[in-house]
Amino acid sequence: MRKIVLQQLQDRLMPELMDNLTTQFELTPDYFERELGSQFGAGFSISPTLRQSAYFRFHNRCPHVQGLYLCGAGTHPGAGVPGVLSSAKVVENLLKKDLKSGRLSPTHRA
Repeated sequence: MRKIVLQQLQDRLMPELMDNLTTQFELTPDYFERELGSQFGAGFSISPTLRQSAYFRFHNRCPHVQGLYLCGAGTHPGAGVPGVLSSAKVVENLLKKDLKSGRLSPTHRA
């Protein structure tokens, strides 16, 4: 597959690409599993299917365990560094809101 992709790039966009290519590397699911400890080689958490996208991702406040909040690539709003950072911000705001409203006390234990 790598040869096909490189040939297509050279033929269509970058003449002499392969003559000038000095370094190559590839990331595969095996890399994600072996080097990053990501089970089954998933690079960005759960599968990005419709049933696991947007609203259907895990919510940041667990509906089953009071005081349990979730953030990360597999939770709302999404994967990647921006998604994880946004997820942490959502949890921060939920905690502030829940502490202020009394839904959660500072000494609460899940």
